[in-house]
Amino acid sequence: MFLKRFKNLYYFKYYFSKNKLLIFILIFVMLVASSAGVFLSYLMSKQLLGITNEDVGVAVTFTVYILAVVTVHHVNWFFWSKLQFKLSKKVSYDIKKDFIESFLNTKYAKIRDNGLGYYLERLNDDIDELSQFVGNVAGTLVDVFTNFAFLVIIYILSWQCGLFFTIGVIVLFVIETIKVNLSLKDLEKVKKSSESANSVFNEIVRGIKDIKGLGIKSVTCEKIMNSEDDLLEKVCDKNTRFELISRIGTYCQWLIDGILVFMSMLWLLPSGQIDVVTLLIIFNYKGLMYDTVGFFSKLKTYYVNGDYYAKRLLEIVDNKNFENFGLKYENIKHGSICIKNLSFSYGNQQVLSNVSIKIKPNTLSVILGNSGCGKSTLLSILAKLYSVDNGFVFYDGIDINDFNEKSFKKNVCLVNQDLFLFEDTIMNNITIANSNIKKEEVIKVCKLLNIHDEIMALPNGYETVICENGSNLSGGQRQRIILARAILKDSKILLLDEPTSFLDAENQKKLLNTLSVLKSSKTILIIAHRLQDYKMFDNVFVLKNKNIQVAKHE
Repeated sequence: MFLKRFKNLYYFKYYFSKNKLLIFILIFVMLVASSAGVFLSYLMSKQLLGITNEDVGVAVTFTVYILAVVTVHHVNWFFWSKLQFKLSKKVSYDIKKDFIESFLNTKYAKIRDNGLGYYLERLNDDIDELSQFVGNVAGTLVDVFTNFAFLVIIYILSWQCGLFFTIGVIVLFVIETIKVNLSLKDLEKVKKSSESANSVFNEIVRGIKDIKGLGIKSVTCEKIMNSEDDLLEKVCDKNTRFELISRIGTYCQWLIDGILVFMSMLWLLPSGQIDVVTLLIIFNYKGLMYDTVGFFSKLKTYYVNGDYYAKRLLEIVDNKNFENFGLKYENIKHGSICIKNLSFSYGNQQVLSNVSIKIKPNTLSVILGNSGCGKSTLLSILAKLYSVDNGFVFYDGIDINDFNEKSFKKNVCLVNQDLFLFEDTIMNNITIANSNIKKEEVIKVCKLLNIHDEIMALPNGYETVICENGSNLSGGQRQRIILARAILKDSKILLLDEPTSFLDAENQKKLLNTLSVLKSSKTILIIAHRLQDYKMFDNVFVLKNKNIQVAKHE
């Protein structure tokens, strides 16, 4: 099968085969429209003969026929466009659904390394391009077959002109093939540059508050414009090469036309092998015949580019970097944590070495350490954001890798140091992990965290919509709303990364008191750079020199 030559593209056959009826109707409508186009050229030739012979009746009759065929042609083209949009929408939706699911299942470390631009380009541009593949190919194939009829007609009118145009078409096809191959190479460069520019701009959007606060707008502007300049240069080079080869192709068409005129004037007309009217008809058909070359070029472009887009999407949809979970559906009933001989490295840089600790159920524990010592990394390993290099992690004696995803996510909850809230209401943000929670329970937890009164002071209370990055809330408010969300998720293991970093002394104390109450039903482990009081902690660990030292143990 021809499509199998483009193995990446063949993978996405499934998404189109789900819409076979729609594709069949699309091709039928296209055939009607293209057939009308072929018939139109015949009618125009008859009209030309009527005008040349000064036969008014024939000229008027065929003018009416032409108007009727043009109407059919354009009506069918309109329906083809509508069907093409519908097919693209269906295919795009299905691919995007699988794309997003694959993205969400991808290992955190892989997503972090790739960057946002890598995914945005594929999600927005590549999927949209690929979703139009069948409609474009179907339309182009029909155009190729129908327009090829024009060359056959020229052969019937004059085999000499037909042979001459065949040679010309081959020359043009070689030029178009060169254009397609160069265009693909340029497209790869543009895509990589576009991914980089998107990542830089996203970084600036996320850090706009600090950029303004530091007064580094000029430096930031220069940074993003450097990436945009690189992108614009790649696009300019791509378009320049494309236009150059297109101009060469067009020049060759004019050259072929010029040679045909000389050939007709010096040989065909004087010898009587062709008359003026037939020559005019051939000239009427030749432009449409040239289009056949363009359609062949388009067809190859669709396949080559389609395979390229499919390859980029397969890096996500069929990636080998999914999170690894086991098969056990187990509830963590007690909440014990055991870390045994755990080591972890970022590339060649070792962060943790032979770490071993045990934490009993229903305790409140803290890991202290200087910035960059590996505290957040350890918490990320406990939440399975990172895979263990060497060693083991057990919850209730069960290896962390034996839990299936559903049971693990249900029983273990991580609150990162980076505060993330959705652009949604405060209530929806708090209950997103547990939609069965009643408002009364939400209010109760928010009161424990000393955030209820502050929420009620907002314009719409719990229905206040949080702006992007929580910009309409203070850092302390964001932190306590996120903590409320984590507490109401009701996981047996609660992992908190610097949960007091944005809190004042009063709210810090209230939070720790709340956690002391909550430990009766869950095991809580937090990490902190420093705290004012360690008395309420059952276990105090210090992470130093890549290993754990016990300062206090229950």
